[in-house]
Amino acid sequence: MTASLSPAVLTLGAALTVSGRVLDGGMTTAEAPLQLQLNPYPYRGFATVARALSSADGTFAFAGVTLMLDTRLRVIVEGSTAPAGPSLHAIVNPKVATNALDLGAGRTRLTLRLRHAPQLVSGPVSAWWFVAARGTRVFRLAATTPTRELSSGLTYASATVAPPARHFVYRVCLNPAWERAMGPSGAHGRCPQHDFTVSRDVG
Repeated sequence: MTASLSPAVLTLGAALTVSGRVLDGGMTTAEAPLQLQLNPYPYRGFATVARALSSADGTFAFAGVTLMLDTRLRVIVEGSTAPAGPSLHAIVNPKVATNALDLGAGRTRLTLRLRHAPQLVSGPVSAWWFVAARGTRVFRLAATTPTRELSSGLTYASATVAPPARHFVYRVCLNPAWERAMGPSGAHGRCPQHDFTVSRDVG
């Protein structure tokens, strides 16, 4: 059996499709009874969430699959002793909204709203705010503020900073208790707590 995800990386609230083809000894199999199984973080086991039959040419598609957490997926032929299809891995990123409001007198209010799976819980953690003038490579630590949960599944943080220039960019970093449940593993490093330099000028 062949199987793939489209897309393999998505934002909370979006949907993906699992598609592929059922093969038996190199030949396609029509009307094979299939199960789509999911194993979400922390990966304690697969459970069936949908069923379908392969088409006349052996192809199949499970469309509109929504996920709340990073998840392993597979497709099996129901009642068959044949191995399951390939293990697939979907990355689900939190939904991020940021905003900058000019307060005048050289001050700007920065805000972050981070929508995540509502079953995930984290107490307040530090949000580290960094600013850089456009055309430079150095992000300077401008503020450290606590996060708070506005509601189930919504983390909020804000900071008032003195921008380094009229046109600037900013980054905010935090390490909630649930971070390993969502997003790519490469994004789970500890937040920097000091100025840092990027490899190219920021736009």
